[in-house]
Amino acid sequence: MDRETLLTAIKEGPVVVKMNDGSRYEIPNLEFATVSDIAAAVLVKDRDGKWRHRLLSLVCMCSVEPLAAA
Repeated sequence: MDRETLLTAIKEGPVVVKMNDGSRYEIPNLEFATVSDIAAAVLVKDRDGKWRHRLLSLVCMCSVEPLAAA
């Protein structure tokens, strides 16, 4: 995944990012992600209900899909 592809997808609407380890992260809009050339810092709600940052490496992203399609 490259920076421009991810940013474009997030701007078009809520997305789900699938990682190569099988994990999935929902990104509702650009307020929940900061994307650099090598990674995305994403704010996600953890299992305990608290908001936490996750650093997602762009090279480990398998796909990014619209939230409704995922």
